[in-house]
Amino acid sequence: MPLMPSPRHRARTIVRLCGELTSNRTPRVRRKLLRAFARAPSVLEVDLGEVTYLAPEAGALLLAAAATARRAGTRFFIIRASPRSLRVLREPGMQHLMDAPLLPDP
Repeated sequence: MPLMPSPRHRARTIVRLCGELTSNRTPRVRRKLLRAFARAPSVLEVDLGEVTYLAPEAGALLLAAAATARRAGTRFFIIRASPRSLRVLREPGMQHLMDAPLLPDP
């Protein structure tokens, strides 16, 4: 089921994720992202500052969200990602769909 944004737009929405994002937690992450897209923000930020583990399946879900954002004209950012999370995200080419470089949290 593709992520579909709503026609109305809000300025900015932040999705804060935390803990271990294993394959078992991807349905919950998907629901959070769907709620964020329902707000139809012009900017969507995904905050990974509290994520302790990012499974490849969760990374793939974020990749799908970035692609959906691009199609909808929504700017998409991943913020506060750990170096380990960044490795998972860079693997499938996430950088090409981002509106800012994937950099480690300072």
